[in-house]
Amino acid sequence: MAQINNKTIKCLSKLIEAGFETEKAVLAMTMDDILSLPGISVAEIGMINEIQKAVKANKVLTFLAGGENE
Repeated sequence: MAQINNKTIKCLSKLIEAGFETEKAVLAMTMDDILSLPGISVAEIGMINEIQKAVKANKVLTFLAGGENE
């Protein structure tokens, strides 16, 4: 049984709190947008990149469940 990664949920919460509430908004994020997020870590920057890839591939649920993006 897959478990949701809590670090991923925290990262998604940061995005939503910063106003990036839709797939379109997440895909449109620039590096400047990402770096301007309060308290963003290097690991979270990488996670945002993975979230963007999952959105592009229509595999958000797979990503949240810890599956691989193909």
